[in-house]
Amino acid sequence: MLIRSQSLRMLKAASSPHHAFTAKEVGQIFLNHFRDIGYEIVPGSSLLDPSVPMSFVMSAGLAQVESSVAQYSNTTGNHYALLQNCFRYFDLNTVGNSNIHLTLFQMAGAFTFKLVNKQTCVTQIWDLLTNGYGFQPNTLWVTYFAGGEVAGHYFEPDTETYQAWRQAGLPSERIAGLGPDHNFWKQGSSVVGEREAPKCGPNTEVFFDRGQAFACSPDCAPGCRCGRFIEIQNTLLITEHLDDKSGVVQPLDKPFIESVIGAERIAMLSQGKESVFEIDSIYPLIKQVRQYIQKPLFPSVDQTKHERILVDHLRALLFLIADGAPAPGRGGRARLMRKLSRGMFTSQKLLNISDPGFTISLVDMALNLYAEQQPQLLSARQKLLLYLSEERTLFEKTLRGGKRRLERILNRQNGRISGEDMVTLEKDHGFPKPLLEVTLALKQVPFSREAYQNAYTNWYQRVAS
Repeated sequence: MLIRSQSLRMLKAASSPHHAFTAKEVGQIFLNHFRDIGYEIVPGSSLLDPSVPMSFVMSAGLAQVESSVAQYSNTTGNHYALLQNCFRYFDLNTVGNSNIHLTLFQMAGAFTFKLVNKQTCVTQIWDLLTNGYGFQPNTLWVTYFAGGEVAGHYFEPDTETYQAWRQAGLPSERIAGLGPDHNFWKQGSSVVGEREAPKCGPNTEVFFDRGQAFACSPDCAPGCRCGRFIEIQNTLLITEHLDDKSGVVQPLDKPFIESVIGAERIAMLSQGKESVFEIDSIYPLIKQVRQYIQKPLFPSVDQTKHERILVDHLRALLFLIADGAPAPGRGGRARLMRKLSRGMFTSQKLLNISDPGFTISLVDMALNLYAEQQPQLLSARQKLLLYLSEERTLFEKTLRGGKRRLERILNRQNGRISGEDMVTLEKDHGFPKPLLEVTLALKQVPFSREAYQNAYTNWYQRVAS
C-alpha cells in the first residue's frame, strides 16, 4: 500500500509538474495547439451519426470529421481539429472494474487530408504532450507497427515512424514494435460497404508509464494490460486500400492522418488521480451518489464498482438523449438505451438507494457540470427523467416475474439452482446476474460461478451459431 501511494505521488509530479488541467482545459489545449499550427476547428458530430445506424459514434473518426467538414467548413483546407463526444457499447461490461474506461467520453482529434512527413506529425504530437500538457519525456513510451500479415497481405515494418520517434528524442528502449493486432488499422466493411476496399495503414500510440509498482513483471511493456501503461494518444497513418477478397493493396487517392487523445485520461494523469471517475468532471457525481447510499444490500457488493456504473450510465443516457437517441426498447439503439437504464437500476438496488429524489438530483448535478459547455443537454432533462421512469416500471415488473420463477425453481429442486437455470433467468426473464447473485446469497443458496460460466458459454454458442 505504501509503494502504491508513493507511486501515485510520483505519477502526479511526473505528469503535471506545473499545473493540473481540468477536463475542459485538456480539450481546449488540444484545439489551441492545432489551431496555432494551421488547423481549422470544426464542431464534432452528433452521437447519432448515419455511419453507425445501429449504434452510436465510437470515436473521433473519419466518418464524423468528414461529415463535420462538409457541413461547417467554408474553406478548402486540409487540416481540421475537433472535440467529439463518443460512446462505446462494448465497454459496458468493463465500466466499474476498470479505472480508465467509460462508455461516454470525449476524444479530441486532428485530421490531415494529404500526405504528411511522418517526422512532422510526430513532432506535433510530442510538442503537444510535453509542452502543451507538461508530461515529462521519461514517463512516455510509444509503439509502432513492426510488420505483419493483414487479410493475407504482408505489410512491411513502419521504420519511418520508428525513426521519427528516435529523432524526437525517445531512446530505443522506450519504443516498442508491435504487430497488426496492436498497431495496424483497417476500416471495417460495415462502415464502407462490402464493395469498397477498406482504408488501412499503420498506427503509432503513446503510453504513460505509471511506474514499476504497477507492473505485472520486470519485462512489462506497452501492449500489456496489467495497468502500468495507459494509452493516451493514437495516430493513424492511412495511405492505402486493402481488398479483403483479392488481397490487393492500392494507394489511396486521398491519404490522411488522424491523431486523437482521450480527454478524461489526460485529465486523470494531469490531476494525479488513479481513476477517471476521480477527475473534476465526474467525481462530483460519485459524491452525489454516496449521499444517498444507506447500507449495501449485501456485504459482498462492490460499492465502488456500482457507484461508477450508475454515474457512467447516467452520463451516457443524458448525452445520447440530447442528440436524439430513442427511448429504451428492443433492437439497435433502443436496446443499448435499455441496457444502460437497467444497468443503472441494478446498481441502484445493489447500493440500496431507494430515495425517490435520487435520480432527479443526479441528473441535475450532471447538468450543472456539463450544460455550460454543452447547452444542448438542458433539452434532454425531461425526456431522460420520463424514459427512466417508464423503464423502471417495466424493469420492476420483469424483476417480480423473475423472482417468482426463481422461487419455483428452488422449490422444485430442493433449494438448488443449476447454471442453466441462472442463465435462463438472466437471458430469458430479465433477472440481472448481479441481483441474482445477491438474491441467492440472501437465501443462503450457493451460486456456482463455474456452473454459470459453463452454461453461459453454451448459451452464447447457440445464439451465435
